[in-house]
Amino acid sequence: MQNNVGLQTAYWSGTTPALDIHQIIELTKKANMDTIELKAGDFVPLTTEGRAALRKEIEDAGLSITINGTGLRPERDVSSSDEESHKAGIKHLCHMLDLSKEMGAKLFSGIPYGLWNTRPGADDDAIEMKKERRANAIRGLKEVAKHAEEVKVVLCLEIVNRFEQYIANTAEEGIAICEEINNPYCKLLLDTFHMNIEEDYIPGAIRAASDKGYLGYIHIGEANRKIPNGEKKTNIDWKAIAATIKDIGYEGPFIMEPFVLESSSSAKSISLWRAIKDGTDIDGLVADAAAGVKFFKSL
Repeated sequence: MQNNVGLQTAYWSGTTPALDIHQIIELTKKANMDTIELKAGDFVPLTTEGRAALRKEIEDAGLSITINGTGLRPERDVSSSDEESHKAGIKHLCHMLDLSKEMGAKLFSGIPYGLWNTRPGADDDAIEMKKERRANAIRGLKEVAKHAEEVKVVLCLEIVNRFEQYIANTAEEGIAICEEINNPYCKLLLDTFHMNIEEDYIPGAIRAASDKGYLGYIHIGEANRKIPNGEKKTNIDWKAIAATIKDIGYEGPFIMEPFVLESSSSAKSISLWRAIKDGTDIDGLVADAAAGVKFFKSL
């Protein structure tokens, strides 16, 4: 496959020594990536001038940019029935789209339809809560999608597994939301890690989203969130995925979102309780990422 392959900056969180964004850009390029996926913390705190300088540095390195991480919180949540929080969520997502445009990104993804790592409480009616939250999210995201269309940045709803969210866990549920929003600038981000948990057949889920016109882009990772490298058989059938990608004519990027360091700032929130890689082996992390690029380009 000749699609762009990229790497999310969170991959480097937890290394010893810690790496700054400038070192991460250099290492991402060293790993032969085409794209770097930024998290909000990489650019949101910067000044306008700082973001412009960061964008130039990334572009000068020959990398394109995608952005992942919506940053919704209880006080700014489009799925909330509290109107103040609902409206604040819309405003925040529109601001993130503006910043994505500022950074030169064409794809902005995350979980804009609700709060990450949340679920109905023991005393909640889960079915009714999902129904209500879903309706609120769609109402708000219709406004956000209009803004996405204005700034020409595609809003991609990341579909995650049942342990991280409950409003949408499958491509089918994501497609249904996109159909109700009904805007070409609202699509899906499908992730092989999450699909491995929720979908009957990953290539079928990818094809379904593509057939409906809602495939925004794809996150890739093994079932244990390692980087795929083709060295041995794993739970995910990468050849079948590649065949589907070629058949549907998908031309978007594949972004690696590996979590392999137990010292990462995200380790607890993504339930990583063991060291898959040594955080002091920076060269090894680069080599693993480069092997992933080589593998995907060979499919």
